[in-house]
Amino acid sequence: MSVPQVMVIVLNWNLPDDTCRCVSSLRQSDYPNLILVVVDNGSDPCLYSQLRSRLADDVELLRSEMNLGFAEGNNLGLRHALEHSADYALVINNDTVVAPDMVSRLVAVAEARPDAGLLGPVIYYLQAPDQVWFAGYRFSHGIYILRRGLRLTSPIQPTEDVDFVSGCGMLIRRSVLEQVGAFPNEYFMYYEDVDLCFRVKAAGMKIVCVTEAHMWHAVSTSSGGPDSPIKQYHQVKSSLIFYRKHFRGLKLWLNIALRFGHAVFTLAKAIVRGQLKWDAVKMFLLGTQEGWRQPAHPLPTETRPISPIVERSLPDQQN
Repeated sequence: MSVPQVMVIVLNWNLPDDTCRCVSSLRQSDYPNLILVVVDNGSDPCLYSQLRSRLADDVELLRSEMNLGFAEGNNLGLRHALEHSADYALVINNDTVVAPDMVSRLVAVAEARPDAGLLGPVIYYLQAPDQVWFAGYRFSHGIYILRRGLRLTSPIQPTEDVDFVSGCGMLIRRSVLEQVGAFPNEYFMYYEDVDLCFRVKAAGMKIVCVTEAHMWHAVSTSSGGPDSPIKQYHQVKSSLIFYRKHFRGLKLWLNIALRFGHAVFTLAKAIVRGQLKWDAVKMFLLGTQEGWRQPAHPLPTETRPISPIVERSLPDQQN
């Protein structure tokens, strides 16, 4: 029986050290049919040169000349996976490391569960290896902000059906890409993975957290940390696009009210603690304005990027 081919897509933007660490952990995987692809997302030429020189020859390298954001940057790799007939694509953040058996455990469940379109591992903090950062989310009454992660207390089920697995580490079945599509291109950063999960469930497929599959994440490295102005901007902008796209009526306004209620609570807490960052507040307000104005549907096809430059491919895939 043939082993399904998994193409792993690692998106890099100006972080060659993190990307090489991630690739190194993937190369120690016990999964026998793994293709590693790094997509460079318009990095500074000097940093890109460092990355290119440090990657092993068995790692494919694609490059976009501009930063396309998380969604479209990963979509370059996902299109590459389709073109090369991969059975699964594994999208994974470059500021992560994986357990040697993570891919094997994800694929084993995927093969046993043909109804599962997306699968994700339990993700721990890299800085606190025993502390869970993410373990699948379920939404109360379909409201995103009323979400809760899995309770990983004994007895822990090996698999749990959930509403959302993170794009930080997401195994995508080929049929999802063919039938539902990849990450929606109206998002630059954040909520593209939630959007994909909503569309996959609407198509009748399941989303599964594999609790015995593990990885570790250095949270918010590329966006400058959890309180950075750039993260505040993109999170609120993307959240408004997402709410307006997927909700109507009372549920739309309830999502928005809860989102901004949480923001006000966070602002008040920062003021009390003397940790208020005015740049973050300004970027939050700018993101609010732009998120409300941007059309809540995919951008026109002609605005999508052309194929990436193939900097290095495996010998049997050379043109």
